[in-house]
Amino acid sequence: MNIVCDIGGTNMRVAAVSDDSLGEIKKVPTPKDPLEGVATLAALARECAHGEEVSALVGGIAADRISESGEISGATNLRAWEKVNIVRSLSDALGAPVKLVNDTAAIGMGEAYFGAGRGSSNFSYITVSTGVGGALIRDGSIADAGGFVEVKIDGVTLENLVSGTAVTKKFGISPKDLDSLEERNKLADILAEGLRVVMKRWSPDVIVLGGSMIVGVNPIPIPRVQESLDKLLTGQGKSPVIKMAELGDNGGLWGGIALLKQTK
Repeated sequence: MNIVCDIGGTNMRVAAVSDDSLGEIKKVPTPKDPLEGVATLAALARECAHGEEVSALVGGIAADRISESGEISGATNLRAWEKVNIVRSLSDALGAPVKLVNDTAAIGMGEAYFGAGRGSSNFSYITVSTGVGGALIRDGSIADAGGFVEVKIDGVTLENLVSGTAVTKKFGISPKDLDSLEERNKLADILAEGLRVVMKRWSPDVIVLGGSMIVGVNPIPIPRVQESLDKLLTGQGKSPVIKMAELGDNGGLWGGIALLKQTK
């Protein structure tokens, strides 16, 4: 039985895979202690397998990089996890091969095979949530992924301008309570400036936007982002088409299925 997972800084999700479909999804808070996290994830994987042998565990983890040996780095919300080899520890616990990629890249793979990225051979998935990150999916594979610390506007990172954390800091309210369309349009204009920087790095034909600031309550309006980006790119060639992510909270699990398909 193949198992897919999404290890986030707040929650982890685990499900079995059958004929390119997800079984029952088990969701629990992500333990801060990595050894507890490995034990919890392994136990959930076995539960999802319903007594069958776990053939492989594949999915995403909230870290910028996963080394060939299996250690993660750039895990802002999982700092303690960087002290252990997560891939090897999970593989030993399950007695099965384990493959983990950047969580945003995993969602991008899900959107490529099952969501808004279908039919595009060169697209970027950008998440605007608590933080901001992205991935380039080219010809159905991960070409690049990670945080956007280098994406800055007037010296300020895009994350510190449009993320949920930034909105809460600026307005003193939860992003879902920002009902002012004027302010959300301003966020859309700023996001478009950030996407122009991303265009120089990746040159995608399509940009898929996801995350709570895009698909949640009182979101950053995508039509305004498209309009602003079109203006910024006037005379510089065709603008990418901007789409909303389709897979919601389970995008990383669908990405696990896509990664499994690549290994067959």
